[in-house]
Amino acid sequence: MLARILTGFVFVVLLVLCIGAFSLYNGNNGEEVAVLIPRGAGVSKVAAVLEQEGVMHNAFLFKLLVTLTGGRGGVKAGEYSFKKDQGAVGALLTFYYSTPIEHTVTIPEGWNARQIAGILQAQKLAEPKKFLEIVFSPKSAAKYKLSSPTLEGYLFPDTYTFSRVDGEERIVDRMVQRFFSKTESLRGEIKSSGMTTEQWVTLASIIEKETGVPTERELISSVFHNRLKKKMRLQSDPTTIYGISDFDGNLTKKHLQTSTAYNTYTIPALPPGAIASPGFEALRATLHPAQTEYLYFVANNQGGHLFSATYAEHSQKVDQYQKRRATRNANSERQIGNIRR
Repeated sequence: MLARILTGFVFVVLLVLCIGAFSLYNGNNGEEVAVLIPRGAGVSKVAAVLEQEGVMHNAFLFKLLVTLTGGRGGVKAGEYSFKKDQGAVGALLTFYYSTPIEHTVTIPEGWNARQIAGILQAQKLAEPKKFLEIVFSPKSAAKYKLSSPTLEGYLFPDTYTFSRVDGEERIVDRMVQRFFSKTESLRGEIKSSGMTTEQWVTLASIIEKETGVPTERELISSVFHNRLKKKMRLQSDPTTIYGISDFDGNLTKKHLQTSTAYNTYTIPALPPGAIASPGFEALRATLHPAQTEYLYFVANNQGGHLFSATYAEHSQKVDQYQKRRATRNANSERQIGNIRR
């Protein structure tokens, strides 16, 4: 007798689910609403969230259905598209038969952590303050066995899909893990270059910021490698700008003379860490500089640069192409460097 009762009850539950499925996919024209189900939320919490969002009005029925159908494993964290007044059955079927919403985000090459935080904020994927606290924490770099002061430079520029319940820590980890996976093929070359991973990424970030012309990357790389060998200051505008907390877009003589950890007009070596996220080609060009004697380059006002091996030659090109340029646009996608003595 008990077995018959249970069988009948299960039949009724299944019938209710079938009716609900038909209603969900054929008859519910309610307003769609995206609902976030947080990680670690139990069935009671999920029911409360759905009630609050107006998806259903019977939390008890929802919890009962989850229990009877053994559906706890199907009620997962994520962002789902429900309909207003969908009801408990429809809500449960949404969990069973729909895929959580994910958002596609593209991180451009040469963007720094603050710019990346802005992209994520616009997509409602991360809170900038929390995101940057993770990126700029020395403990975060140490977690990946990096001696860099922060994770700047290791948020690999690529296209990602994130859920709005991933959270800042998961997002940062995905980007850093993408860096390691994408650069695996270069690992042996890093060792033979004589650079540490941290030096490599730092120099690559400067090269990335100095030019938006793909064919120039190896030439820019050669200039900086030649300067480092001669113990010359790199004198890179992008690094100097990175070290200015209140930069307004106008790089002045005072800025160039003010000592900061990132002002390569005053420090005789690489800055302590990267200034942006270099793409794969910039990382590769850092390991494969062109074989030149160039020590200087100057913008040609056409998006590229003119290269020189001597200061006298460089000065002529500066006079020819840059005599009237008094300011630089710090808000452009690439900061154009003007290497001086």
